[in-house]
This record gives sequence, structure tokens and C-alpha cells, in this order.
Amino acid sequence: MAVSILGASITPYLMYFYASGAIEDQWDTSDLSLNRVIASLGMSFGSVISVGVLVLAALVFQPRGIHIERYEQMAPMLTGLFGHWGLILFAASLGIACLGAAAEVSLTVAYVLAQGFGRNWSENLRPKEEARFSVVYTVVIALAALLMALGIDLLTLTNISMVLTAASLPLAIMPFLLLMNDESYVGEHRNGCFSNSVVVFIIALACVVALVSIPLQIFGG
Repeated sequence: MAVSILGASITPYLMYFYASGAIEDQWDTSDLSLNRVIASLGMSFGSVISVGVLVLAALVFQPRGIHIERYEQMAPMLTGLFGHWGLILFAASLGIACLGAAAEVSLTVAYVLAQGFGRNWSENLRPKEEARFSVVYTVVIALAALLMALGIDLLTLTNISMVLTAASLPLAIMPFLLLMNDESYVGEHRNGCFSNSVVVFIIALACVVALVSIPLQIFGG
């Protein structure tokens, strides 16, 4: 579970998603301060929410001996306090989170394929103006919907995908350490000692996670 949470918190695809957005919106060095604030507040908010969900789930389910095996079992986290409105709030929260994740992942796949094959790409243009780009993220969403229609255990699928994400972290993070210290690439904005220490710690943690994640998933059932 810890490996899966780490895989969900630090996801390499977000680098492509965020960078592509920066290119589309034509950011420059004047946007650095704002982006530091956005990144810090965004990660802090997401982390607090994640911790809150874990604590609340433990308080609600552990005393009752409930073992979560399906997403719909999580609704009682809010129904105990809010009654029927808790179910509506849970459904809305899950829907918003899934919509955001689906948009990010599908667009990232479209970005990577378009940039990798040298095709035109832009999320800001109409679909008919960037047909191949639009087709890719539409197909990705359709394939995800097909998995649900086939009745695949979505919670297990989520755990497996997060473990694979965690296993890929070293390959995704290590090149960025070099880039963030390359003065010819980032100029005066290269990392300081503290930033490098944090990144090295994350890489070390990611390496350990990568070594244990796959065996844990296999032997843990």
C-alpha cells in the first residue's frame, strides 16, 4: 500500500503534462515564482487530502473489520457523518478526482505520441484542427471505459498501475537531476545544495521502491 501511494503521489507522466502546458501557454522565467507557489500549494494540498482520506478510512473501517476490495465500499467514510448527503458528496468527490486524472493521463499520452512522432499538437485548438492529437486522447478514454465494461477489478488494476509507476520512478527522475544542474540549460536557476539533497533522497527512495514493488505485488496477491 505504501508503494502504491508513493506511485500515485510522484507520477512521471505529470512532467510531460506540465511541460506541454508550459509550452502551449508560452511561459518564461517571469512565471517561475508563480509556478513555485502553485507546485508547493498543490502538492501540499494533495498530500493533506491523501493523509486525511487514509486516517478517515482507518477510523471508519478498521473498528468494523471491513476490508476494502471495491471502490463502492468506500462510501461509508462520509455517510456515517452526513447520511444520504454523504453518499452524494462521496460520488461527487470520486467523480471529480477521476475526471481530472482521466484528462491528465489521456492528454499526456497524446502529447508524448505527437511530440515523439513530430506531429502538430495543441490542447487549445479545435479537435478538427489537430485531428490525430484529438483521436489519441479519445481512444485512450474509450479503452479505459472498455476495461470497466469488461468487469475488470478496478481496485486491483489501480494498485498494479501504481506499483509499475513507482518502479519507473528512478528512470524518470535521474535525468532531471542532471538537467536541473546544467547551467547551459537552466542558467542561474539551477538547483542549490538543498534542492539537490531533496532530489537525491527522492531518487534513493525511488530506487528502493522500484526494487521491492514488483515482488510485493506478486507475493502480496
